[in-house]
Amino acid sequence: MSHNIPASADGASRRAAPEQLVGTRTAEPMSTGESEKRRAQAREHQQLLREWRRKKGVCIICAEREGKEGDHLPPKVLFPSPLRTNETPLFTFPVCSICNRSSSDEDFLFSVLLSFGLNQDAVLNDHEPTDPDLLALYRQTQEQFQDPRKGRRRSRLLQGLIGTDPKSGLPAIDTTKVPANQTLTKIAKSIYWSQTGGDILQNYNPGWWVAPFVDTSKPLFIEKHLKTSYAEVFWGDRFIYHCNVGHPEDGVGGFIWASLHFYTKKRVGNGMSWMLIAAPTKTSVNGKSLYDRFGAISGPATIEPGNEESANKTPGHIR
Repeated sequence: MSHNIPASADGASRRAAPEQLVGTRTAEPMSTGESEKRRAQAREHQQLLREWRRKKGVCIICAEREGKEGDHLPPKVLFPSPLRTNETPLFTFPVCSICNRSSSDEDFLFSVLLSFGLNQDAVLNDHEPTDPDLLALYRQTQEQFQDPRKGRRRSRLLQGLIGTDPKSGLPAIDTTKVPANQTLTKIAKSIYWSQTGGDILQNYNPGWWVAPFVDTSKPLFIEKHLKTSYAEVFWGDRFIYHCNVGHPEDGVGGFIWASLHFYTKKRVGNGMSWMLIAAPTKTSVNGKSLYDRFGAISGPATIEPGNEESANKTPGHIR
């Protein structure tokens, strides 16, 4: 599936499975119980992060260098500052300086993908979005292009992604060319690290299957994934993930099956969603790796084990 975005504006997890993206039609304020849950999660996460830094743990992205710096779940560039509150903190995870900087361009392009992709009608008609969340995201993107230090570089990043919208004939961003995999796999690795209490996905040398622009309204997706997976909500309802995670103590470490949902307002079929599966080569069941087992079912991986750096420059898909 491809989109042309107008460019005219230049075992598994043992936890419960709340249906965070199913059956809710309107965004609602966070309840007292939800607020306390978020505070408890934040305390648990901060404790894990402090202990990681105390023992000088490695970067959870590359698993090679010390994780002296911090990146965010979800990436900060995807959520404009006007939308940020103390009730919905960004979680920090430890990364090395190389991994932290190497993903900045892809994070920016991912924010452009969301900004223009979720505002196609408004951009085509040269209007600003009416939805306040999407308006904040759209205005942030405009500001990034106008930044005196980084604006020119960011404009150059888009040049190779511009084509022509087949319906309107206007210049458009071809989403099949947007390199999203590095941002997506980074998010999945941070989820795995948090859910397992500090296990590092990269140590299992996984292969990745990535599916973009998932139609979350399909009954099979709802029944087989949304209703059977653990869910977390960030920034109100602006980022939601559903996941099943393999825990090392269960003999299935290094596995994650996650869907990532952006600006959905908890409505199936709304916003933008991706599906990712990481299957490890270093975890075996009955003498066969989970990577080989999954590949026999799903076909060749989107990202082969040990090939993330080059594969992240291409759009994601499940073959």
